[in-house]
Amino acid sequence: MKKIDLIMQCIENELCLDLFLKRIEARENPGITANFIQDKLGIIRNNASTLLNQLWKEHKLIKINTRPVSFIPVSLILNSTANESPKETYTLEELYQLVNYVGTKESVDPFAKLLGNNNSLMNQIGQAKAAIVYPPKGLHTLILGESGVGKTTFACAMHEYGMQIRQKTKEEYSFVTFNCADYFNNPQLLLSQLFGHAKNAFTGADKDKVGLVEKANGGILFLDEIHRLPPDGQEMLFYLIDKGEYNRLGEIGIRRSSNVLIIAATTEDPSDTLLATFIRRIPVNITLPSFHEKPISERVEIVDHFFYCEALNLNRKIMIAPEVLKSLAIFEFRIGNIGQLRSEVKLLCAKAFLQHLQNQKEIIIDFQMLNREIREVLFDYAKLDNNIKNYLNMFSEDIVIFPVKERESFTFDLKNNIYEVILKKLDSLKKRGIHQELIHAELSDEVENHFKQVMDKFNNTRTNIQNLYKIVPKETVDTATLLIELAQDQLKTKLNNKFIFGLSFHLQALFKRIEEQKIIFNPHLQSIKESYPKEYQAAELLVNQLSTSFSMKIPEDEKGFLTLLLVHNKVESPQDEKIGLIIVCHGDSTASSIANVVNALLNTEWVKAIDMPLSATISETYQKVRTAAIAVNRGKGVLLLVDMGSLLTFAEKLRNDAGIYSRVIDYVSTPLALEALRNILYKLDDIDTLYTTLTQKINHTFEPATDTKQPAILSVCATGEGSSKMAKSILETLLEENHLSTIPILVTNTTEVKNKMLEYTKAYTILAIVGNANPNLGIPYFPIHQLLEPTFQKKFIQVLSGGIEIAQTTLIPPKSIYDKSQALLEQYVKYINPKFAIKHIKKFLEQINYTTKNDNDAIDFIVHMGCMLDRCRHNYFVQFDDRDTFIKTHKKEFDKVRFAVNLLAKEYQVTINDDEVCYILKILWR
Repeated sequence: MKKIDLIMQCIENELCLDLFLKRIEARENPGITANFIQDKLGIIRNNASTLLNQLWKEHKLIKINTRPVSFIPVSLILNSTANESPKETYTLEELYQLVNYVGTKESVDPFAKLLGNNNSLMNQIGQAKAAIVYPPKGLHTLILGESGVGKTTFACAMHEYGMQIRQKTKEEYSFVTFNCADYFNNPQLLLSQLFGHAKNAFTGADKDKVGLVEKANGGILFLDEIHRLPPDGQEMLFYLIDKGEYNRLGEIGIRRSSNVLIIAATTEDPSDTLLATFIRRIPVNITLPSFHEKPISERVEIVDHFFYCEALNLNRKIMIAPEVLKSLAIFEFRIGNIGQLRSEVKLLCAKAFLQHLQNQKEIIIDFQMLNREIREVLFDYAKLDNNIKNYLNMFSEDIVIFPVKERESFTFDLKNNIYEVILKKLDSLKKRGIHQELIHAELSDEVENHFKQVMDKFNNTRTNIQNLYKIVPKETVDTATLLIELAQDQLKTKLNNKFIFGLSFHLQALFKRIEEQKIIFNPHLQSIKESYPKEYQAAELLVNQLSTSFSMKIPEDEKGFLTLLLVHNKVESPQDEKIGLIIVCHGDSTASSIANVVNALLNTEWVKAIDMPLSATISETYQKVRTAAIAVNRGKGVLLLVDMGSLLTFAEKLRNDAGIYSRVIDYVSTPLALEALRNILYKLDDIDTLYTTLTQKINHTFEPATDTKQPAILSVCATGEGSSKMAKSILETLLEENHLSTIPILVTNTTEVKNKMLEYTKAYTILAIVGNANPNLGIPYFPIHQLLEPTFQKKFIQVLSGGIEIAQTTLIPPKSIYDKSQALLEQYVKYINPKFAIKHIKKFLEQINYTTKNDNDAIDFIVHMGCMLDRCRHNYFVQFDDRDTFIKTHKKEFDKVRFAVNLLAKEYQVTINDDEVCYILKILWR
């Protein structure tokens, strides 16, 4: 039998219909990969991949766009969906949708309308569906979560799903809701509402009353804030759960029945508020995530959705500043979660609508409309996880929300890519006998028009990243996000918010073409390079990044296509583009006075002033400066004229956390401000040129600095990969809090530090050394563990600011070396639990009979061990110079430590190489 037939037979044997459906139901990848064929049949992966693609071309297999690519037999789609003409290629999400919802095209899965249904709520929805379908009537369920996470909405979706699968109407499958808090102060009335009462059961009961349990018979009874139900009510409820029976209040000898499914919800810990006997009778517990626990893409989608709802309510488009979207997406909303976010969005839209009525301009949600607490989250923007920042940085221009009713999804013809366009057009022109030069011109126009049309399609469509993930592999979308970041940084410009969609589809077409070994041909690469040199240079950077990320060779011609994509997605600058100018001075009105005079003389209001009374804090002042910078930034940057002190750090802060290119001049006068404004209004549009022009005009009687070298801090440890990086992380936070983030932190190891000092001292003035080993270079040295001591931090900052000596004897020692070590590891490690790591390291120290006279050395060594475990857990290994010679020279000591290290490695199920053991010995002997 031929190999290609063996592969087909293997796939059909391995992937039966039942297994295929089970994998789809579990939302797993049902496909077979080339690696699987290699392991199963012994056919080399590359050959297996070629044969799989051959079967796909013969229409015997269907390709699933995963990485690596996987395949399923066409027969599975035909048998599971009755689809007589399946597509050649599917994404996983398309496959799930096709198989799960075939035959129910008239009805949409109720859970699909929940934001996060294919992300943060995926497992919870699976639990809910299982609870609803469980025979005979479903499983009683308790929904847990903070206030405002959507527990009631989730319960409603469960009811709708129950109606759908049972094919019943609302009348046949009722949904009765009751908030137990409504009658919390009157338990008798609360129980009457639930179970009903007989006439004369209590004062005022003048007739029989039907309870909610009876009304919900055959359907669902949703009890919100179940923790408010008194103990006797819980007992009545679990009797109903057990027996299916209950009685109305005041009834004697009458037992009533109700076939009801109970869904309860609470914000409290059930073990603290509900009877244990009641909890045991609720088999399904579903916990909904809070807003800040959701992934950033989903949070953005929720914010976008709420603004879209308001756009529909107002029947007008809404424009949102990108800072508004970012602030709302990263604010935690701990009090009311999604409910609080919804209220905040409504309030913002109400404010904007009021302004619209007054000025008859568009409805614009400006950053300054946010309350102060939400605005301030952008102060810590630079500290966010890089993945979150990379995602949010895509939103660099105003977001426009249109009141378009059909916007849940979008379609795009994946075959409509630039490569197919060129080949089709080229073939057509050659058949017509067109001259080569005319062919080149026509193809040039075709390529230009294609990219314009692609982006116009997305600009006129309501789209979001979650929808994009359903069509394009997440890895491709995330790569597109990274490339946009690189391009914006390289070009020093903003790119269209929708560029992510066009670029993702283009990359998908590119990868497919490379995989199928088809030619990538750009007919006018050279002319593109000459016409758009800056964009072409950026495209070269993107191609290099693509080659690295996907380990594939990207053809040179692709640079031309990426260049045109960049050209057509640069955000056009407004007509009033110019450099922003802000004056910041200490005092109640110093800055305002100068700004007023300058603005009046040149008949403008362009100069903004920030006064800093002596009572104002640095943070308060920076917040005002940041808000003003956002208001005046028009793409050319912002120049700050400041008088003294920590105000000098504001330019870098604006660059880091607001993405606004800024320069600062530490001199303020009315003539200088007037000169700056005159240049901005009439001549200069380059902030660096303006900065140079103004600094040359400043009075030269000031003494120049005696040392122009930049100050720096040296962070040192044995490997350069553990404690020194931890020290850098802690120092960066400390310096930023004290507005000294311009001071760089140089990381090195104890072996190289002395050799590198000549290089360092040429460029920097080393103020201090921090680490776990003093290199004795005649520079003030501080052990890393002191970085967490508030007393030390304060004096360390004084050293950096003014060269003040630290009296280390005044520092407060930690409770124990292990407590201190744990606190340090918690600041840095990512892959191990510091609390448990300390216990294992303690055992390790006992095994090697570790002793030291100095607690500082002990802490440094424990921290080194913690960093080593963290590295090894991440499969990152260091190298020790001349390791074999070192081991041979110190064989006895090496074997002893190696034995103890093996026990530690076994505990963590990691590999700890000999290089790490050599570093351990080196630290022990220092």
